[in-house]
Amino acid sequence: MTSTPNQKAVILTNMNIQPPVVEEPSELPAKSKKSKQLAFFAALLVFGLGIFIGRYLIPAGELKAFDALQFVSVEQGQRQLVFPTFWEAWDKLHANFIGDVDDKKLYYGAVAGMVRSAGDPYTVFAPPADTKQFEETIEGSFGGVGVEIGVKNGAVVVISPLDGSPAKKAGILEGDLILSVDKKPLSAETTLDEVVQSIRGENGQPVEITVLHEGETEPKDITVTRDTIAIESVRLDVIDNIAYVSIKNFNSDTAKRFNDIARQIKSDQVKGIILDVRGNPGGFLQSAVDIASRFIPKGQVVVAEKGHKDKDYNASGNTILSGIPTVILVNGGSASASEILAGALNDQLSTPVIGTQTFGKGSVQEFIKLSDGSSLRVTIAKWYTPKGRSINEEGITPSIPVELDRSTEADEQLNRALEEIKKLAQ
Repeated sequence: MTSTPNQKAVILTNMNIQPPVVEEPSELPAKSKKSKQLAFFAALLVFGLGIFIGRYLIPAGELKAFDALQFVSVEQGQRQLVFPTFWEAWDKLHANFIGDVDDKKLYYGAVAGMVRSAGDPYTVFAPPADTKQFEETIEGSFGGVGVEIGVKNGAVVVISPLDGSPAKKAGILEGDLILSVDKKPLSAETTLDEVVQSIRGENGQPVEITVLHEGETEPKDITVTRDTIAIESVRLDVIDNIAYVSIKNFNSDTAKRFNDIARQIKSDQVKGIILDVRGNPGGFLQSAVDIASRFIPKGQVVVAEKGHKDKDYNASGNTILSGIPTVILVNGGSASASEILAGALNDQLSTPVIGTQTFGKGSVQEFIKLSDGSSLRVTIAKWYTPKGRSINEEGITPSIPVELDRSTEADEQLNRALEEIKKLAQ
């Protein structure tokens, strides 16, 4: 909204970040047994971030004279860090570790650890190879299992398996805790990106995902065969002259498809509308704003974004569906753009929200490509409903709570929605 809401591609703004400047030293320190590793690291800096450069300005033996984060000014407007503790740890690791170490992995691992220390699971660093895969995901050229994941209470959980996806067919459920992938256990240090990359892969190849279903105590190993994921983002069915609109994702074409459906709904003169965003993990922010604009009067707030700069996203007009009794279905798999739509309709029009508590993914990530092909995704803002309710972590609380009984084939939530529409239409 990637921002993705949801890391899918949302609002990309330019951050005014000035990278450190590499200055060539007039004299290099005397050669030592470290010269080989320093030469390699210097090569990394040529295509890398240009951060760890203090070592080339100050002899290694003098590093201890500096505080851990002391700045060394090169010239006005430019600065460099000495990083004495980093270099001391680098040297001790190379001198004492019993096995081989990969300097490139150490380098990118150091950057990833720095970003991870921000304490936000959606603020992440990705080295060049992972960045390339992420960009392919945004473009849609990848094989996967069709499951959206997030972090809740420190654990990696399934937000929703997409309808018709390999994951759903194999038995992955909304709310599942992911414990391991291909027998590799997840730890507190495992990032969302790492889990995504381990699940993705070549079409036709299997991946084993160990999950713990909600309410159960025994983990289950589920083998899923990767495939190309195709999503029908919006679908219309008519039940007893009530328009049932299922929105599975907020893709780039979702708003256009919804507009076509809205014209059909208006033409058919239905007596009510059920919007179903259960299991919808989100997508593009603008798609949610455009759909909300078919109901909410022009100029009224759909969602408020609060960060370094606050911004309101307002309804654009063309309220073709205004005045038609409407309810919206949600559950724990409704996240990001789904929560924005539900919160907007509920706050501005008192639209009944039926189902269970939503996921609570209400933050905006900016995608920043770095000079060597690596990248950052940084949380730059959080979303609030028109009445100021925080979406992030809290989610949307249904005005009509209805649990779904998975032991039966009945859809209690949809049945309740049909009942409410009939009441509103009287």
